[in-house]
Amino acid sequence: MATKKATPKSSAPKAAPKKAAPKKAAADKAAAPKAAAAPKAPKKAAAPKAAGVKKAPKKAAPAIKLSDSQTNLLKEIAGAGEAGVIATKKTQKSLDALQTKKLIKKGKKEGEFFKYHVSKVGEKHVAGLSAAPTA
Repeated sequence: MATKKATPKSSAPKAAPKKAAPKKAAADKAAAPKAAAAPKAPKKAAAPKAAGVKKAPKKAAPAIKLSDSQTNLLKEIAGAGEAGVIATKKTQKSLDALQTKKLIKKGKKEGEFFKYHVSKVGEKHVAGLSAAPTA
């Protein structure tokens, strides 16, 4: 038996017709979803059966864990109110950690440091800390 030699697929005359064919196929595909929209109506009938299924309750956000110094600093910022607390070189690292956890927000610049204020998430966290008994 004789075997045929394979011809290269990238010959120039064959490449030109292939470029024209996808454009027609793209036009057909665009028309296809419009025609397919009508058969989807029977699937809506199955929706009332699914409505009787109970939904799982939303999971609570994981608790934010802070060190003792971060907790004390957060309470200090919350106690300052609208005045806020001005950062120092000593507290800047803790303030950055609290800011990444979105417990505080940066305010206006005072000298070379910024003022920090408690965010709404931080207020909830401080309220939770005061409500929980300390051991």
